[in-house]
Amino acid sequence: MITKFNIYENNIYNDVLIIVDVQKEFNKFIPENFVKKLTEYSKNFNEVYQIWDSNKATEPSYKFPNEIDTIIKKYGTSFSIDLKQITQDILNSYPNAKEGDRFKLKETNSYIVRIFNNHDWFYVTEDMTKLFNKLKNRNIILVGGGDSECLKDIYISMKSFDINVEYNYKFIYSAKTNNKMKI
Repeated sequence: MITKFNIYENNIYNDVLIIVDVQKEFNKFIPENFVKKLTEYSKNFNEVYQIWDSNKATEPSYKFPNEIDTIIKKYGTSFSIDLKQITQDILNSYPNAKEGDRFKLKETNSYIVRIFNNHDWFYVTEDMTKLFNKLKNRNIILVGGGDSECLKDIYISMKSFDINVEYNYKFIYSAKTNNKMKI
């Protein structure tokens, strides 16, 4: 029996690859040769999108083959006071919100998604909303980092938009990995 993971390793081009937070700012967590092998892997896709963290960076660190677009991800601590208050108001109004519950922000095409990991919520920007709407009815492979943190934020948010997304664990790093490890 061939698993989906094996199919992805054999040059199937119909799926879309989403790369999250593969940036120099996280090099201490990224295994040796990770970027090189991810670069090769991305050649197997006609469409590659990169979602990158703006907390400590002003632009993506890498350009991957077949990359269509890069989408900035705004880390929770760098939001305006207004957005922090709006998020708190949502959480106070919906104390029983389940992971993946999505709340549209007024006067904008952006959302707050309830997350249960190191983050309580995730901000889906207008650009990310456009991307997620574009990806509906497609098969999405999600890679990057950090596992159980930002990568999960994207995964749960994509699921909240009814996107068919799955991880390729071969290309996931976490706070428990480091640049001395090999993939």
